[in-house]
Amino acid sequence: MTSADADADADGQDLPVLTAGYIHFPPIAYTDDQGQAQGSIIDLTNQLAAASGYRVEWKSYPINRIYRSLDTGDIDFWPGSPKVPALQDFTVESSSLGVRVKLCAFALEGTPRINHYKDLSNHDLVVIRGYTYREQLNRVIAENHSHPIVAPDHTAAMEILLRGRAQYLISYGHPMQEVLADYPLQGTRCDQLDEWPLVYVISKRNPQAEEIAEALDDAYLAWREDNPEPHRLRGVRNRLATAQ
Repeated sequence: MTSADADADADGQDLPVLTAGYIHFPPIAYTDDQGQAQGSIIDLTNQLAAASGYRVEWKSYPINRIYRSLDTGDIDFWPGSPKVPALQDFTVESSSLGVRVKLCAFALEGTPRINHYKDLSNHDLVVIRGYTYREQLNRVIAENHSHPIVAPDHTAAMEILLRGRAQYLISYGHPMQEVLADYPLQGTRCDQLDEWPLVYVISKRNPQAEEIAEALDDAYLAWREDNPEPHRLRGVRNRLATAQ
């Protein structure tokens, strides 16, 4: 390491710290073998925070704990979904980060196509432990004729589909494309149920919440000028997850 690098590291350590929560959502956010936060949104956020005069400390939490921590102020922000009803009273949001999350009913070839989330009411479903879904879909799942199977991860959920124990796997495009890279099932398709952008959801317990949102927005706009082309996902699995 050069003296310039050491000085840069020291400067970074002196920046005010923002604590951010993330859920396991590869390749956007995940924890590596060394226990460090990794992923495309982690990298982008670290860059934007540094450009805004902050340093980020990351904590991996289940989604319900992220909600509670935003309420209590134990975390300052979360890169996540906009307009979550449970968060509206105690958070503010940044503008879109250019990444769109696609919620799908994944199915194998030959399974009837789903055109609307209400079509799922009378089908056997498998969901992923630790994920939450949009309010309308949560209602459909709760009212489903048989209680959905809760799988510990996507690989286990794909096994359940393959064995015919469920007809549809309710999950998201980005983590599913990662699973299909290692667990390819021919004919797997996404019947899209919803789509929305990622934003920064910032706790109002931080007295500078509005200023943080504005600073991250400004940093993102500057970053986009230098990076006009969005990151493209590799190969044909790009159909499962979108960026704009």
